[in-house]
Amino acid sequence: MGGEIFRQYIRNNLKSLKRTLCNLRKKWKYRHNVGADTLWVSLGENCLADDILRRHGRKSFSSVFSSGRSNIEYLLQMEHDGYQNLLKKEHLQHFPDGDRSVVRSTFYKHCVGQYSERHMLGFEFSHHDPLRIKEDNRAFKRRVARQLQYRGKKNFVFLYHHRITENSDLRLLRANLNEFLSLYNTAGCNCKIILFYQHIIADCDAKHLACTSYGTGLLEFVCFTHEIWGGDDLDTFWARKDDLLFAEMFDTVDDYNRLGGQSAVAGLQTPGCP
Repeated sequence: MGGEIFRQYIRNNLKSLKRTLCNLRKKWKYRHNVGADTLWVSLGENCLADDILRRHGRKSFSSVFSSGRSNIEYLLQMEHDGYQNLLKKEHLQHFPDGDRSVVRSTFYKHCVGQYSERHMLGFEFSHHDPLRIKEDNRAFKRRVARQLQYRGKKNFVFLYHHRITENSDLRLLRANLNEFLSLYNTAGCNCKIILFYQHIIADCDAKHLACTSYGTGLLEFVCFTHEIWGGDDLDTFWARKDDLLFAEMFDTVDDYNRLGGQSAVAGLQTPGCP
């Protein structure tokens, strides 16, 4: 028993060293993006938004929400209490997840809106273990510090992917996203949130986007696509087959920003998305 504990201790420390080197590499890779006038980061609800930003060259850095499962209500709870309960050990617990375990928060776990089932089990550290891996804990402390440091001082474009369900409450989701924006649009900051989600269409129909601007900094994109982003095929899972839509989405946001938020940007509709 003692030997196994020691071996696990060694494995955890080796993982911590590996993560440290990986984080240093990422810091170097995104060093120019961090100094940009506008920062592009993911707000979840899962890892997809962060990966889309990365492969389109938009990612500025990893946020608290980039690499886990969450929803906007968990994010707001953290923002309102300064993330003070995110890394407290008494509020973190390992839970079974298939053939492995993941760490979830037992503090940030309550929500009113409806999301995909796995995004309502408490804030999840899907790829990190802040309980056992020292560098994972340190990395999230850095992410929290950076989030609070830049809030109200930097311009952001936040990317939020909502995994649509038959019970999704888009009105509540928009209200919560606008509340999040209000926390960052202070002291003259001009932040945006890109909300995007899927609407599946027949293979014979052309893929396309529909976008609505609400005049608050919230831009809502409906992605009319052929396949749900998931499953075993990695190109489908990571939505790589729809990269042309994401490129168009980012170009639309660039035009919107360039024109100062005027609704005349091509493709924008008047408020009133489904």
